[in-house]
Amino acid sequence: MTSILTLTAAVLRDPNALVDAHDNGVDLPRLAPPLLAITVIGAALFGLMVGSQRGELQLLYAAVKMPVLLLAPPLVALPALHSLWRAAGVEVRWGRLSLAALAAMARSAVLAAALGPVLWLLYSLNLDYHDAVLLMVASIGLAGLPGVAALVRALPGGGDLRFLAAAGSALALFLAFAQTGWLLRPFIARPQAAVSFLRPVEEDVFSSLSATRASSKGDYRGWEVRSAGVLGEEEAP
Repeated sequence: MTSILTLTAAVLRDPNALVDAHDNGVDLPRLAPPLLAITVIGAALFGLMVGSQRGELQLLYAAVKMPVLLLAPPLVALPALHSLWRAAGVEVRWGRLSLAALAAMARSAVLAAALGPVLWLLYSLNLDYHDAVLLMVASIGLAGLPGVAALVRALPGGGDLRFLAAAGSALALFLAFAQTGWLLRPFIARPQAAVSFLRPVEEDVFSSLSATRASSKGDYRGWEVRSAGVLGEEEAP
């Protein structure tokens, strides 16, 4: 099996070269397991750092859910991405698209793991819960953007509407990540709430993030509505 360390260096240094070198329809079954292993390990390490904000059982919960957060959205969005690029006049083989997606996920996972110690250090400063949530979201976005960029760049050139396809792909991945994160919440448990693996689905991720952002600035009206029983005492994503 291809060395995991060698692949880690490849997805960080030049994921496009990795995709080009193995775009033969034969190497995908050989490369998929180590790329998935890199994604799971990197995301789990990042999850441990996220769970350290609450500690104890939350460490395990966040470490288990974070790999799912990185793996599920690209896999769900691949059919939409394939259709977008074909509509833009770019012929993309499923094998190349799949390999590019795996390399992109691995790259984001490694970058997330690298951000983990910084997140842990900031959490050790006893941040407010809402600030901790926003910091986690910002860290995921910071690690995810290079992965999305690598996925788009790894696809073939040409096509009159390539720019629109790239923008549509980024939007589709963003929405898939946001919805997956909302379904898997809480990654960080509220101080007064019991630790739980999942929370019931209600409202949407965007209104919750808006309320969290307002709360981080001292405006708790959005969370007061929830605590009053309109939506229940639920977690932010």
